[in-house]
Amino acid sequence: TSSSHSQAASTASEAFPTATHRAALTARSQQAGPSSTAPLWILAAAVLWGTTGTALALAPEGAHPIAVGTLRLLVGSPLLLLMFRPPRRLPAAALLSLFLGSLGIALYQPAFFLGVRANGVAIGTLLAIGSAPVAAAILQFVVERCVPPRRWILATALTLTGLTLLVQPVAAGRLSVIGMLASVGAGSSYALFVLATRRAIAHGLASHHIVSIAFTIAALLLAPTLVRFPLDWLGTPRGLASVLHLGIVATSIAYALFARGVARTSTATTATLSLAEPLTASLLATLVLGEDLDTSRVVGAIVLLTGLATLALAEGSAKVQK
Repeated sequence: TSSSHSQAASTASEAFPTATHRAALTARSQQAGPSSTAPLWILAAAVLWGTTGTALALAPEGAHPIAVGTLRLLVGSPLLLLMFRPPRRLPAAALLSLFLGSLGIALYQPAFFLGVRANGVAIGTLLAIGSAPVAAAILQFVVERCVPPRRWILATALTLTGLTLLVQPVAAGRLSVIGMLASVGAGSSYALFVLATRRAIAHGLASHHIVSIAFTIAALLLAPTLVRFPLDWLGTPRGLASVLHLGIVATSIAYALFARGVARTSTATTATLSLAEPLTASLLATLVLGEDLDTSRVVGAIVLLTGLATLALAEGSAKVQK
């Protein structure tokens, strides 16, 4: 397993992550052989991840996005530690990458929920997920001097076109600039987590152990922020249900399902199935929250998802060629 992790971390095609919001875990795929039910676990996980923005929107009005993100980690990280218990001794060479990955997760939580609160679940989620591959490429070029392949550039052009259509001012209303920056910050933070995870994998750590450790450290980093926000809303049924859903269902159970499926599913299939996350978020925003996307933003969402799917298929074809 460690040799395949190192190989995965060193290939140029994997240097630029796909749209998969959990791309950091796919390095452990294809170890146990294919399974007809494995893709269903990945699909279920992606659907659960797609509920996070709606869970925030349904929380009481006094629930601050930073507090919600912090509580999500405080609830979910102990369960992740129980499911993916890390080794007692960690490779010294992986410690810096672990910390950077933890920092990425810690920054992602408030940024994502701030973006969703400002511009709505559908647009906030699509902006965060759509900006992650671009941010990852820039970050990886700066750190590792990796130049993206042409297929990645084409897919990213589609993604950027979709993002442009999503954020342009239209009759339905101008988007919050702060909210857009928060969503892009969330995508960038997750890109940092992906890059740090792959480097930690190259130093001998299993990806599921990295997730449990990173989420726990991130929870500890964010915990002090709770003293700055009122938490009385947490005592209401809606508040408690939102936090428990985010921590248990959309974090712990979702990652457990994903870990179960990714070991028996190809990377391309995993990446494509994970697109169910933004689709779920958009559907819930429209059907449950009543968010209205005008025609140009619907087209933008379709173009964005096409670009993300192209990224996924490009990675899969590169693996086949190898």
